[in-house]
Amino acid sequence: MTYAAIDVTDFRNATNAMIARYHAAEQAGQRVIPNAAIAAFSPEVFQLIGYPHRIFDAREMWRYHDVMQDGRLVENLRLIGHEMDGQLDIIRETAAVIMRFSEENFGFRSAGTDMLSRAVYQYSLIETVLSGVPKPWKILEVGPGCGYLGVMLGLSGHSYSALEASQAFWIYQNALFRFVFGPEYTDGLSDEEESRIRHLPWWGFCAESYKLPRLTACTANHMLAEMKASALVHLSRRLGSSQSDGFKVIAEDLGLCRYNEEHETLRRVVKSGFNATEVKSRVWIFERCAGQNVVRRLPNPKKQLRQRVRNMPIAGRVVTKVFELLSRANRKRNVNLRRVVPRINAQSSSDSPDLLMKFFDELPQYRSADARFNDGSW
Repeated sequence: MTYAAIDVTDFRNATNAMIARYHAAEQAGQRVIPNAAIAAFSPEVFQLIGYPHRIFDAREMWRYHDVMQDGRLVENLRLIGHEMDGQLDIIRETAAVIMRFSEENFGFRSAGTDMLSRAVYQYSLIETVLSGVPKPWKILEVGPGCGYLGVMLGLSGHSYSALEASQAFWIYQNALFRFVFGPEYTDGLSDEEESRIRHLPWWGFCAESYKLPRLTACTANHMLAEMKASALVHLSRRLGSSQSDGFKVIAEDLGLCRYNEEHETLRRVVKSGFNATEVKSRVWIFERCAGQNVVRRLPNPKKQLRQRVRNMPIAGRVVTKVFELLSRANRKRNVNLRRVVPRINAQSSSDSPDLLMKFFDELPQYRSADARFNDGSW
């Protein structure tokens, strides 16, 4: 695929025009949906923690290039293991286009390695869950973040739809998808024909007459527990009513359980007609099922032990506090280690050469502004 060079001034003008177009379309869309829908799809957790979820100028977009996975590159690559070594071509192409996108439009050369590495892990989970299902697939991603998983899926030849409630991330994804896929992408802000790569605006998704197309699967990573209860129920019911039995929602981590407890999140999805199965630690598969719906989860001896310790009258509080202090010291040590030895292979415990780790090690070692601010090197 060939990507046309874009003058940075043209890029900013086009993005600012898109921001204005988005705001106009969002305001028009909100006129025909109820107050409850508008409240449901407001980014509650972002508002709770003060995270900026709206931008007003293209010059703010650089902040969303590599976020939400600060400092987790090594952890992400260890989660993937060796299973993606056979997919290096698509990973290489995705990294190359992200680097070109950042260099041409933001003035720095970065593959967004922290976020990209998590997207690679999520891609590997989709490949595993859908193994045996004829390709190409039709995938819906809810809460795509930087959009790098969507780029991987699109470059692999699959159809991809993105549902995003945060304006700032929608604008970033829109610019990236326009850059990568050109006329194959439609933003969904007007009555456009269905395309291979597209956005589903959240207000359109809430419209009374809206009907989801048939999909192969949905992926929703690090965000289901962060949705308001009414939004999660609406999403689950829409998926449950529009898709056939056997349809799967793949969730790599439920997200920050600050607004909803984990069991509440699982209960709401299950009540909408899904079975919930924890197939590996913090990875959930929700399968559309017309029969009795259940939650199957992996036993977690460490969690059970921690709970027993916490329930001990005084000793439990003392032991828990000691472990919290040790964990905090270990996190601080890891940050310092990262400053001194930023190369991946210096931290890897793998005994055999790992092609994926080697590939990421050779990418530009650009650390995000968020990561540098948090560890004091900004």
